[in-house]
Amino acid sequence: MKKSQIKKVGITLKPNSTPEFYSMLPNLCSWLIRRKVQVIFRSEDEQRVHKFFKNKPTSSLQFFESDAFHKDIDLMLSLGGDGTLIGVCRRIHSKIPVLGINLGRLGFITEFNKNEYFDHLADILQGKYTITQKPLFHVAVKRKDSIVFSDYFFNDAVVAKNDIARMTYLRVELGEEHIYNIAGDGMIISSPMGSTAYSMAAGGPIVHPEVKALILSPICPHSLTHRPFVIPDKASLKLKPMPPYHSLTLTVDGQVAFPVAEHDEVIINGSKMKKVSLIQNPERLYFDTIREKFSFF
Repeated sequence: MKKSQIKKVGITLKPNSTPEFYSMLPNLCSWLIRRKVQVIFRSEDEQRVHKFFKNKPTSSLQFFESDAFHKDIDLMLSLGGDGTLIGVCRRIHSKIPVLGINLGRLGFITEFNKNEYFDHLADILQGKYTITQKPLFHVAVKRKDSIVFSDYFFNDAVVAKNDIARMTYLRVELGEEHIYNIAGDGMIISSPMGSTAYSMAAGGPIVHPEVKALILSPICPHSLTHRPFVIPDKASLKLKPMPPYHSLTLTVDGQVAFPVAEHDEVIINGSKMKKVSLIQNPERLYFDTIREKFSFF
């Protein structure tokens, strides 16, 4: 289905500069500007961007504050790895299509690599593309009767110990039902998109991204009977620290951290989702990617 023509393109850069930006950015921006497209960066990247252009003109570039940058554009280009794309997904307005371009190593969820995205960009600017909508799951920390932390995760939320050589104890509940008490290093709550990340490294299953589920993967559980669970994605999940208490941290997509106190509850409410719109690569198939990235035969 043909969509409206794209006139404003935002470009998100990975936090760590790469030599590729010195050639890639001027070429990309001049190509877009010749097609009457406004090119927009975050205000916080302005100094970096000017360095990448060296003596080339930058007067046609625009710089927006974060809120406007993530909602007042027609298309977002994410230049970096999976972490850069996840950061975009957590902030972007749900209706804005996101084109993930991999400049990193693994690049599992970025749909396009740096050598192929130009082959598709002209069609994308004309609205000729297909999107897939992926959920972000809500996570909160409840302290007494108040919510003291609230955010969304694309890949995973992790409750893990801070101390070396100490076990943490967690009670895990699904709705009104007690699943188990675990002793170990913590728990990973993963989306299907995140099932190939930390969850898989901790022994969790690879879950197809079209499956509507959440994955619970204990981290180094002390009991061999504490296995990963796949639960419905609309579930209400609670994790409660148990005595003897040791300091814990909730980490959201590896990008935001919040300390969990002794009587807190970490709540993942599957009914509170928001969506992100990712542009699909028509030449990329899921199981081809699995075989390529993980060297399956």
